[in-house]
Amino acid sequence: MPGWNTAGEMLRPFVAELTLITTIVAVLVTPFFTRRANWVSGLVALGGLLVALLSVLIVRPWDEGPQFRGMLVSDPYAAYWKIILLVFVIGVVLMWFSTTASSMHEGDGPEFFTLLLGATTGMCLMGSTSNLLMMLVAMETTSLPSYVLAGFRKTSRRGSEASLKYVLFGAAASAVMVYGMSWLYGLYGTLQLNEIHWRIDEAGSIPLILAIGGLVVGLGFKISVVPLHLWCPDVFEGAGIDVAAFLSVASKGAGLSMLMRVVMSFSNGMGYADTSILTTLAIVLGVLGAITATVGNLGAFVQNNIKRLLAYSSIAHAGYMLCVYAMLTAGTAGEGLTQMQGASQAILLYLTVYLFMNLGAFTVAGLVARETGSEDINDYASLSTRNPLLAACMTLCLFSLVGMPPLAGFIAKFNVMYVLGRSGGWMWALVAIIGLNTVFSLYYYARVIRAMYLVPSDKPAIAGHPLGNAVAVGCAGMLLLLLVAYNPVQRLTSRYARMSVNRAVEQPRPQALQPLAQRGPTR
Repeated sequence: MPGWNTAGEMLRPFVAELTLITTIVAVLVTPFFTRRANWVSGLVALGGLLVALLSVLIVRPWDEGPQFRGMLVSDPYAAYWKIILLVFVIGVVLMWFSTTASSMHEGDGPEFFTLLLGATTGMCLMGSTSNLLMMLVAMETTSLPSYVLAGFRKTSRRGSEASLKYVLFGAAASAVMVYGMSWLYGLYGTLQLNEIHWRIDEAGSIPLILAIGGLVVGLGFKISVVPLHLWCPDVFEGAGIDVAAFLSVASKGAGLSMLMRVVMSFSNGMGYADTSILTTLAIVLGVLGAITATVGNLGAFVQNNIKRLLAYSSIAHAGYMLCVYAMLTAGTAGEGLTQMQGASQAILLYLTVYLFMNLGAFTVAGLVARETGSEDINDYASLSTRNPLLAACMTLCLFSLVGMPPLAGFIAKFNVMYVLGRSGGWMWALVAIIGLNTVFSLYYYARVIRAMYLVPSDKPAIAGHPLGNAVAVGCAGMLLLLLVAYNPVQRLTSRYARMSVNRAVEQPRPQALQPLAQRGPTR
């Protein structure tokens, strides 16, 4: 039937999301068929994630364009983000099997994986929409399960406190974001970003600044931008190690993906002209990125809890990536397209490498905590003799987080600094700040390495876990491999970024839109 064929064509680019929703249903009915609900639910979730990943690779929804009347978008950027996200969540589930599965109360597994898959579905949608209403729905679909996951350790008082703080910060940020969205809708009478950007220069500067500011606050909360970062260290410390790992990459990546679409639309609508609004937005994003990186690195100096240290580390890396967003608004009409492509490619490459750096570090931290019952850095003393394999994997992940060769973190950070420096002007200040912060970060990462190799200890050996060891070795191996195989990854991310930016720029101009103030009353 023609109707079914049309619906199938519209749903085909979002087969990954449909697979995740089906997997949630399967996880929920698992307890009715087995007494070992936790392990079986984990296997069902793992299978669903693998099918979702394969569906993206097989269906290849690279260039389908807007779907469902513009509510969702299928383009190379969205597809690549889904691949990164699904690979990472698969790693988180494998990490769960090797770290926290044995300590989780029987029967909590279906709830845990339902929340994890629900948040993952929302994050997929966050990278696939340019509609204001759908952006809000996707963010809340991501946030609500994340709030519960943060406090899922029911025997932990810190987990409950962290979850409450997460909810309060999230509610305030969402309210400010909705306020900004309401200004945009009031100015242009449409929820579509691709329609708003054609008229964006016709609005008064103050209402538009309020609208953009509201969106930046809402997305800045997800990214942990200073001063909206205060929830992050406490939530990471109170949550389980697997949840902390999940939030460290997935939440920030989803926020960055959505922010990319918002900033690209505003810049494209103004033709990358040297307007006061674009210049101000570029400066604000660049300064926020620089401050976030600096605060994240300085805050990590005094941390003795490994999860809090990695939390501040994730804040710093979010700042590095946010600096690149200044390139999306600065430039002239001739250079803006090139800058946008370079910025998009740098962020995609950084997220790809960041996935393996953080997953490996959190996996080792989870394995050590599983054996010692502690997350203190002092308990890593003599890990090089207690478990040489885990010590080596942690060392590679931490050095990659610093950005030292010969690891993939060096390529990712150098690429960010290169595209910023190529833009010239005040972007060189951002390059200098990133370079200085890299030197700062070496201190607190080296603290962990020093404890593992130079601090003596008579504590017993750590056996680890076969699956966890495999995940840690796989992440460390990928950090070495991505440096050797840099060119294919660089070409891949460049092609996806170029295709996504070209599609955004070449969108046809819609019919003239009138502000609500010029329209008649709505019936």
